[in-house]
Amino acid sequence: MIVYCLTILFISSLLSSQYNFLAAFLQLLPLAVSFADPLPAPKLSTDPRHDVYYEGECVTLKCLALTKRKIDGFRFFNQTGEQINQTASFSNLNAEFKLTATIASAGEYTCMYFLKESGQEIPSNRSLPLSVKVQAAPMAPTLSLDPQQQVYRPGNHVNLLCSFPSSPDDVKEVQYYADFGLAVSIPVSNVKNYSFNLRIMGEEVSGSYSCAYFVNKATRPVQSERSRSVIVYVKNLEEGFQMDYREE
Repeated sequence: MIVYCLTILFISSLLSSQYNFLAAFLQLLPLAVSFADPLPAPKLSTDPRHDVYYEGECVTLKCLALTKRKIDGFRFFNQTGEQINQTASFSNLNAEFKLTATIASAGEYTCMYFLKESGQEIPSNRSLPLSVKVQAAPMAPTLSLDPQQQVYRPGNHVNLLCSFPSSPDDVKEVQYYADFGLAVSIPVSNVKNYSFNLRIMGEEVSGSYSCAYFVNKATRPVQSERSRSVIVYVKNLEEGFQMDYREE
């Protein structure tokens, strides 16, 4: 009788252990299945948001992962499906890719993210395609020197005349550039050209100069292509220079 009772207790204990193991396995099963579920596609957007971009403008592609899980990285793809960037994971589930608008960069873009489980990469679905439309920048102005000389001396003045191909009403700003770091912006209104008067005081003003202008398109200022460069060559100069501005 004692042996019979012990046998029943052993079998009951064994069944109870198997039941507990099965219950624990069933509780873990939904979690294991959830890891196999496809990751939701991210959302791709641009900043700033415009229907059309002009050559030279900066565009930021922003990829937002729609998940609360830890992300290990992001990837961006161009219109041909080629990967153009891989970004390390971000704690805020965002990744950015900056590009400069060109005719060649126009097209549809997508992005995706991935995480790693047990050493294996698990990719998300790709985002919906986002179209980036690009138009040519406004035509370049013409830059000329007055007076035109092969060599300028200390104390000389030279006018950098920037002439615009657009209607005078459209031009809102003109910029001058030099290869030694000069960059000057001047607001303008209803002018066909602008003359930047450079007073030569030192050899540091020797260099290559160019100009560009801004017009309003789609409620924002858009920069033109830069003009062809002109050379100001200065010989036997003292240090320092001054600049005056004059509209024509």
